Amino acid sequence: MNSSNLNRRQLFASLIGSALALQTGSVLAIAEPIAVVMGGRSGQRSISLDRLRRVFLALPTNDDDGRPFVPINQAQASVVRARFDQRVLGMSAEVIARHWVDQRLRGRRPPRTAPTQAVLRRALQELPGAISYLPLSAADGLRVLVIEGRQPNDAQYALR
Repeated sequence: MNSSNLNRRQLFASLIGSALALQTGSVLAIAEPIAVVMGGRSGQRSISLDRLRRVFLALPTNDDDGRPFVPINQAQASVVRARFDQRVLGMSAEVIARHWVDQRLRGRRPPRTAPTQAVLRRALQELPGAISYLPLSAADGLRVLVIEGRQPNDAQYALR
């Protein structure tokens, strides 16, 4: 075997190892509860799963202050988004994509999407009624909503 083939095999093995490490990291991140969050100025303290579902299906829904909710999704490739969509909307990424294609044909727009957590955090602080979700460890400085009467650290929390 020549050195060129050996180097390619080593590079491939290294890439596979990196991919496995990333996959393992994603699995660990999945175990963390997802916090439903709003900006600190919001008066909203809790939300039901049904109401949260309505918000992220872009159905007209007001917060406790009387303002329309402004749902903001994480990036489409986000593991947290996939888990949120499954737990709250009951849909996989493929099904939710088809849902929004159908809804666009009917004139309805999907929630906004933030490309990064930094953009998401800024939108939550600046847009009245903005609501989103983050891993619990990334929710500092934001209002974490109680869901169905349970906090994210509760064993029966819906987005665990």
